[in-house]
Amino acid sequence: MSRTKQQQTGCFGSLLNVLTAALLFLALLLLVGLGLIVLLPGAQESAVQAVAAARQQWASASFTSTPLPTAASLAILPTQTPTSLRPTWTPLPAEPTATPRPTNTSRPTYTPSPVPTFPTRTPTPTQTPTPSNTPTETPPGPSPTASATRSQYLFTKSNSSPFYLQNYANNAGCGWMGIAGEVLDLSRNPVAPGSYQVHVWGSGVDARLQVGSAPDYSPSGWEQFLFDSPVIRDYEVQLESSNGTAVSQAYRVQSRASCNQNLVRFDFVQNH
Repeated sequence: MSRTKQQQTGCFGSLLNVLTAALLFLALLLLVGLGLIVLLPGAQESAVQAVAAARQQWASASFTSTPLPTAASLAILPTQTPTSLRPTWTPLPAEPTATPRPTNTSRPTYTPSPVPTFPTRTPTPTQTPTPSNTPTETPPGPSPTASATRSQYLFTKSNSSPFYLQNYANNAGCGWMGIAGEVLDLSRNPVAPGSYQVHVWGSGVDARLQVGSAPDYSPSGWEQFLFDSPVIRDYEVQLESSNGTAVSQAYRVQSRASCNQNLVRFDFVQNH
């Protein structure tokens, strides 16, 4: 039994004892009162008063005694739940099932392929060197000069042709573009005027110019106007005899789009 229960039982027992004593005292007073009434008729009033006083005294004694326990004190407190000293058994988690490892697949056995048998190589017979001819001794002297390649035409272009420069024969400036040159013989002298003509054609031009018609370039000079501004164009140039027979091959010439190179110089030189 807990301590709280023991306290409640003790209070209730004290209350019962007080009530029992009060009842015994009241019963005793009643008996005395009845006896007095019977023995002494004049004492009835006194007995009644004594009984009333006894009742009042009992009431005061019963209600001034130890107060009754309140409902809160008599409330039944929750009993302490005994805790079990035995530990509860918690089931362990199931061990994971082992994943079976993949079995090694046996590799296919290597079957060596038969090595082809090649025929033995016949060694190539070595060539026996033949004795070389003994060089003849060349007498000392000047080395021969190589002769120039002879063209099938009588005239060829000079080694420097074509070359480009600014127009100097007239005052046209950058508003002019043309081609000009001279014709030289074997001695590198100007040929006679009118002995040859220069044919220029292409890009809208087709003209024959008499040698010596442009003395500003040379006594055998010639000139042809091509365009009124420097542009890039292609032309053909060929030297002909006075009757129109070709005496040189046809050469392709390209003009340039520059005011400082608006004159194309092209010279012919006799080859043989």
